[in-house]
Amino acid sequence: MTRYDLVLVHAPSVYDFRKMNLLYGPVSDLIPSTPVFEMYPIGFTTIASLLAKNNYRVRILNLATHMLASRRYDADRAISKIESKVFGIDLHWLPHAHGSIEIAKMIKHHHPDSKVVLGGFSSTYYFQEILENYPDIDAVFLGDSTELPMLEYMKALESGADLSKVKNLAYRDNGSIKNNGISHVIENLDAVEFDYGLMVKGVIGTLDLVGYMPYLDWKRNPMLLVSTVRGCSYSCVTCMGSCGSFRRNFGRMRPAFRSPEKIIEDIRQIEDYFRGAIFLLGDIQQPGESYYERLLRLIREERPKNEIAFEFFTPPSNDVVTKIGQSVESFDAQISPDSHDPNVRAAQGRRYSNEDLERSVSGLLKAGARRVDMFFMIGIPKQDSQSVMNTVEYSEKLMKEMRAGERLLPFISPLAPFIDPGSEAFENPEKAGYKIFARTLEEHRTLLLEPSWKYVLNYETNWLNRDSLVDATYAAGLGMNEAKVKAGAISQEAAESVRNRIEMAKQAMALIDAARTSEDYGRSLGNLKEELIKLSESTVCDKRELDWSRKSYYWSIPRALFSALFRR
Repeated sequence: MTRYDLVLVHAPSVYDFRKMNLLYGPVSDLIPSTPVFEMYPIGFTTIASLLAKNNYRVRILNLATHMLASRRYDADRAISKIESKVFGIDLHWLPHAHGSIEIAKMIKHHHPDSKVVLGGFSSTYYFQEILENYPDIDAVFLGDSTELPMLEYMKALESGADLSKVKNLAYRDNGSIKNNGISHVIENLDAVEFDYGLMVKGVIGTLDLVGYMPYLDWKRNPMLLVSTVRGCSYSCVTCMGSCGSFRRNFGRMRPAFRSPEKIIEDIRQIEDYFRGAIFLLGDIQQPGESYYERLLRLIREERPKNEIAFEFFTPPSNDVVTKIGQSVESFDAQISPDSHDPNVRAAQGRRYSNEDLERSVSGLLKAGARRVDMFFMIGIPKQDSQSVMNTVEYSEKLMKEMRAGERLLPFISPLAPFIDPGSEAFENPEKAGYKIFARTLEEHRTLLLEPSWKYVLNYETNWLNRDSLVDATYAAGLGMNEAKVKAGAISQEAAESVRNRIEMAKQAMALIDAARTSEDYGRSLGNLKEELIKLSESTVCDKRELDWSRKSYYWSIPRALFSALFRR
């Protein structure tokens, strides 16, 4: 049996979701992962890359993907058979509050002498509560730059050195909690290693493809991430990743950008291993004109064969759009206006006009974008039910005017399941127009066990309570679905499938509401179990509408194996 130095474990949102009666609803319809949130953070790759470079034996184990792939997969048994000095678990976004803690307990039960550590945004925010209330967790890594601190921690354990010297670490020491503070905050993302062959090499070494997969559907729809920035320049009120939250919670005063030269190296390295869409995380406009001009010039010189997907926080300028069209043979774009109403959009923290939005969308399509995705949200400040439906009408109007068919795809989904701790709305809910139902980590863990996503929500707004938010979500889902089929963006068959799932989800929600008042609550929900599982994905849209990659992972196998065995 191989003994590792570090095993990075990604837990499902709820453990064990396979035995629960849960209607997750449309909480993950607009992201690659399922409602179990099985996509592990990119930090797994950067931590593993640095430690592997320093001759540590590292493994990634995506328990969530394993549990989704097979109902017979025994996570407890799998954990018991893996030996490691340290087990690292991500608690980055709060939907993992239940699963991450439960997996920590499981690991400590089987390996009492191993260290169990947590890291990520949410664990940073709740580190005091974690170390006070969950004795199975030995330490928490703080902040957004934990690669070097993890290396320091591993070296300290090896040598028996004092942990007080390890940067960004909070830990338990003889019954007391020590906090070393956040002193390591990288100012340049070039300092971080991204070994995109790590997955292939890990699969070869462990014969565990599922355990390394970023999300369940990755083999069919592989998406490769290139991180252009750590931090953010914008102030969205509901986001823990806003610039204000970064300052308050993670010690980051300004974003750290990855240089265009390094991004090209990342793209080149990905193409050594994989065929699939390459998604540039972060708006390339954030660092300024000279940055995006240099990046797009280098991309034009590189001529990548893989599809490139660009993310925009604000409508790209005409100059950006023109240069993208000149730089790549095939590209996609996405932007999140949040609302059709500029006043609602501004209350959320995004300030620009519909004229600018429409100019950019039209420009991207004319520049040759294979598709442009637009994401709207439900549950943001100043937004009532009528405003939600007006967003659907605006989307229909836009699709009709642009005449782009399946190349222009608007989506609408609830802000769910949680308002992020650390965000402005969480810290000052009355000012932002929110009511927050859970404050502590344990309260959020309890919410995650509620039977439907309506009761899991940790918030409601002055304009939409929980019931009206749910009703607005399903109404908007039906409306957007009809608008897409009219515009030729989706097929009649796909639209009918979404229509049926929404109606069934509404019925299931009503049955759950009734069951909560039943004397035989458990049995009533048990009868719904199989239906709830089927309705917990692709509710307000067909998740396949999000697919960017046109080739499955299997096209990459010969290239990936050759690169892993003979390159580097």
